[in-house]
Amino acid sequence: MNAVAIDFEQFVQINHSEPVTTSEFVAKAFGKAHKHILAKIEEICMQVPDSFGERNFALLEKEVKSNLGNGTYKTNLYELTKDGFILLVMGFTGKNAMSIKIAYINAFNAIAEKLRRIQAQQHVSISHLISKEQADTIQRAVEERSQRTGEPYQKIYAGLHTYLNIDSYRAMPVEHYTAALKYLESIPNAPDMFKSAVVENNVLRTINADGRWLVIVENNRVTYAENINGYSCIKADVFKKLLIQTKQQAEYLVELAKRMRVIYGECDSSRLDRPIEELHPKIII
Repeated sequence: MNAVAIDFEQFVQINHSEPVTTSEFVAKAFGKAHKHILAKIEEICMQVPDSFGERNFALLEKEVKSNLGNGTYKTNLYELTKDGFILLVMGFTGKNAMSIKIAYINAFNAIAEKLRRIQAQQHVSISHLISKEQADTIQRAVEERSQRTGEPYQKIYAGLHTYLNIDSYRAMPVEHYTAALKYLESIPNAPDMFKSAVVENNVLRTINADGRWLVIVENNRVTYAENINGYSCIKADVFKKLLIQTKQQAEYLVELAKRMRVIYGECDSSRLDRPIEELHPKIII
């Protein structure tokens, strides 16, 4: 068999995050009968410590179709690690034996390198996701928003996932974490008229005077009505911006008050050397 013509990487597979081959592949590569390879492995296992044999020579069983066409039968084979392979073929001789050994070992090394790169990519991917503690913080923020607005959890999570273009907040890239919290905190406390309400079937009867009314329609049915005379109406996005600016100004005023108390020795003077944004990370800039 021409060793150069063989793609030895097809003989090496990954099992439990480790490159391995089988006794059948070894027999094919070296042009030997599989039963002779099995006998050699069993001889080695009798001579090496049990721990080495169990770690590097795993006995497997597979089902094979009968050549007589009358069903199947079971046969044995071994799964070998690189160390097991080297020990097995150490004494193999014959035409091209050395080149086959080298090509096989190179295949082990190539698969090991591919595995290393895959694991490195997975580690980078996982390390760029939010931690369990951050995910728990997101969950609490959702619960708090639900209490403020009366929205069901499912609706809040769906909106968050759509806003960040993610499948699940638990698999959220860490760079989205701050944006997620700001999104969940950006909705103002909902007035009672936006919360779920039990009303009479014909709520239109409550509209008994001229003026401005808030009417809520669900599934083509009027479910709620309230007179809003005396209320000022502004666009939702304008109100959100106003609320954010108000919260920001309040944070600045709190920090300013703390800094002014420095002269009375009641505040650490080092606060004067640090940006307000650093001391108050929740400030929305």
